[in-house]
Amino acid sequence: MTGKPLEIEGTWEEILAHTANLAGRRVRLTVLPDDPTPQSPEKPPLFRPASGHSLLRHAGTWAGDDLEECLQIVYDNRGPLEF
Repeated sequence: MTGKPLEIEGTWEEILAHTANLAGRRVRLTVLPDDPTPQSPEKPPLFRPASGHSLLRHAGTWAGDDLEECLQIVYDNRGPLEF
């Protein structure tokens, strides 16, 4: 058998109906649980990182005279990038 493997799913009695086709061939058997749990639709993540849009509502709202000082602190404390 060089093509795609044959997959047969069903009860043991339904599988036995294929005995003649499977005689002399290698098979793999997986026993499934009695009550398959229904797969729930994928839930969206609970955390969404901030988007540029959410940051724009704060644009132009700086109150104070220490912007240059704060910016210098950021420049002084940032490290080199590591990839």
